[in-house]
Amino acid sequence: RVTTRLIVLDVVATDHKGQPVKDLTEADFTVAEETQPQKVRVFSFQDSSQLVPEPAKPPASASRITNAPAYKSNGPLNVILLDGLNTNAKDLIYAKIEMLKMLEKLPAGDPVAIYALGTRLRLLQDFTTDPSLLKQAVHGIKSKNAPAIDASTQSEPFLDAATASAMNELGLQSMLQQTRAFQLDTTAYQTDYRIQLTLSSLKGLARHLSGLPGRKNLIWISDAFPSYLYPAQVAADNSNTALQMRGWEHDYSAEIQRVTDALANSHIAVYPVDARTVGSSDPYSSLSNTDSQGNYLGRSSTGRGAGGRSQTASEINRSVTDSLDSHSTMNTLADSTGGRAFYNTNDISGVIREGMRDGSVYYTLGYYPENKIWDGKYRRIAVKVNRPGIKLRFRQGYYASDPLGYSRLTDTQRAVDFGQALNADSPVFSALQFQAVVVPPSTADPKAHLNFGIDPHTITFDLSPDGLQHASIDCAVRVFTKKGEPQRLQGNTFNAALKPEQYQMVMQKFFPCSQTLDLQPGEYTLRLGVRDNRTGLIGTANAAVTVPPPSVATTGTPSEKKP
Repeated sequence: RVTTRLIVLDVVATDHKGQPVKDLTEADFTVAEETQPQKVRVFSFQDSSQLVPEPAKPPASASRITNAPAYKSNGPLNVILLDGLNTNAKDLIYAKIEMLKMLEKLPAGDPVAIYALGTRLRLLQDFTTDPSLLKQAVHGIKSKNAPAIDASTQSEPFLDAATASAMNELGLQSMLQQTRAFQLDTTAYQTDYRIQLTLSSLKGLARHLSGLPGRKNLIWISDAFPSYLYPAQVAADNSNTALQMRGWEHDYSAEIQRVTDALANSHIAVYPVDARTVGSSDPYSSLSNTDSQGNYLGRSSTGRGAGGRSQTASEINRSVTDSLDSHSTMNTLADSTGGRAFYNTNDISGVIREGMRDGSVYYTLGYYPENKIWDGKYRRIAVKVNRPGIKLRFRQGYYASDPLGYSRLTDTQRAVDFGQALNADSPVFSALQFQAVVVPPSTADPKAHLNFGIDPHTITFDLSPDGLQHASIDCAVRVFTKKGEPQRLQGNTFNAALKPEQYQMVMQKFFPCSQTLDLQPGEYTLRLGVRDNRTGLIGTANAAVTVPPPSVATTGTPSEKKP
């Protein structure tokens, strides 16, 4: 027996004018993996301009919950992510204005969802074609820096040029070095935290959207983040302090590539949009004589600071370096997922529409790799057409991870993974889809019961030599108070060994599991979760339950009259 996986490629084909090419056939394409030709097993063409989206399903009842997507489209889905974690407040305000302008001209029938990234990832509006709901979500975004931004974008947060010069003149070089070392240390730490949080959120978004079929176009509006952590102050400074800080160097390229692989595996093409408008940098403005922190640069553009360097020149150098590093990250995310990066423009509303248009016409190709050795290495993909003058965009490769490698992780690694999905404020995961019924407590039964029915087609069954179909499913619930305070986490593992007739019955209905809760009186939010322990696919949903106080009939004294 051989375990394999289907590699799916969404290919955007454009002519020399940038217009989509719509008349290619399967015979026009050739696919290679590490120069080895691959046989195309799946081929289709998608043009959303000729499709009519399906209407949204009515919401489930209070007692019946599901994580199945309420909105299904037979075309691509568009996701707009407004990144407040990596975007300065002034850029965020402008991006909001441009988003609202874009929504005024939203093409009819284009499904859009809006997310926001701050100290965590938030779903502001699920997929809808109603511009009024999308506008309401955008208006609710607060235009202020996240805590990490306040520190990570500062070149000298505590020590301005004038103070540094005065300390130098007073012979306080040692104190000056220690102060600068503290600044650099803080900046590097905060930047590292911001990058790690962003990568984690993008990976979480990939898992959240993985249950939705077809292509998803992720419009990521952000100032972005560097792929290599090397503070500009260190690069421009040869002092002992700077040399001590070289230990903060960090190359994030491998981590970024892992995240882009997760996005591409979920059929997500990333369209990064630089929120920094052309000419908005303070050092280039004749009306400003301050650095990115608002510190005074000097009485002229040649104002000098500590070390005799031009403060304006240092600030321009920092600005250019940050932009180049950020654009490198944007290009990597776009190229690796088959998207396209946009920067050096003030027309953010226009490039959002361009990203949506670009990802609306594409070809889907799928193949089973000839190389069945899942060694975890990165494999490069090449796609060509036999017609000259056509430009193709597609995912550039993938990591050859074992399709069943999740089952080999340690218990601790899997517990952390599942625990993050069970946070009440985390977006709902739909890779493993289910329905659940909440049976609240009653006078006859004081406990709450949760009955799950998991879609068996999203579960990986293994036909063993014993002739039985085996599966292993974790079924869990985390309880929170109405204020969001965690109360308890409980769960069980349900191992199945089904005979052929039992397996056929399950496949026609659902895979069951259940939980029973013994709760004190009060109102609770429940985070329901299921996980396939072989593949790591997770499904989550939120529910609510109210436990009433004990009735008089159960707490009254013998002398009391009862009805």
